Amino acid sequence: MTKELICPYCQFSKEVPKEKIPEGTKGALCPRCGQHFALSLPEDGPRLVTDKAAADRELRGPGEEPEKGTERRGAPWEKRSEVGIWQGIYQTFKAALFSPARLFGGLTFTDGIKEPLAFGLLVGSIGSMFGLFWQFLVLSGGISSFDLPLFDQFPIGLVFPALLVVIPIYVTVRMFLYSTLLHLLLLVVGGGKNGYEATFRVVSYSQATHALGLIPILGGWIGEIWQLIIQIIGLREIHETSYLRVILAFLIPVALLFLLAIALLIPLLIYLFGNATTY
Repeated sequence: MTKELICPYCQFSKEVPKEKIPEGTKGALCPRCGQHFALSLPEDGPRLVTDKAAADRELRGPGEEPEKGTERRGAPWEKRSEVGIWQGIYQTFKAALFSPARLFGGLTFTDGIKEPLAFGLLVGSIGSMFGLFWQFLVLSGGISSFDLPLFDQFPIGLVFPALLVVIPIYVTVRMFLYSTLLHLLLLVVGGGKNGYEATFRVVSYSQATHALGLIPILGGWIGEIWQLIIQIIGLREIHETSYLRVILAFLIPVALLFLLAIALLIPLLIYLFGNATTY
């Protein structure tokens, strides 16, 4: 005898043999949207499933592989109309920074780029503003000591309004260009099978590390390193590829720059040694 379990939030359904549902289960977590829902089994006891992995196993049954495309969902930011905007931001921050494998392993890549773009633009712009602010505080003393007339003529009151316009444009262009280049590199190594949107989502949600720009001076550097780690994990999970392919994609530009440096250095050395032998 089977029972159809239907999530009332996203309508995900699964036929599960009744004997595979542990005795006493009164509720479960939907493996697609992560919401609690009740199981109407009046003969069971009052237990509620609170572990997502366990709920997923109960819906699938032991030893049964998850169905392709049924577990991927939007980030908490994309469900802010349900959980609230602050919870949506907080949960997305927390997932991106501390559990990227879980976030990107279950993140959809077919719902469009508008939502991840909005998150990346918001967080990236705020982080960049604070990063520039700390740099300005450090450099302002040195600039003023030189008494440059250029800075005397430029009203400081116009700096921040100008940055409010320039920085969001810069962050948007940077995300698109970086995502495009990164996805092309992934395609070269055979690691971008789930499409450009998947890569763009990783780049957008990894902008959460720019919140570290709130930390004076070192926050930006720490954020850049952390962002790289998150992107490696995220690309591996969302594209269902290997870490080797992802790391190779990141190393291709480094290798090209190294070869370019050698190509420029060898003629220079030949020229210098050639001139030295004439004396």
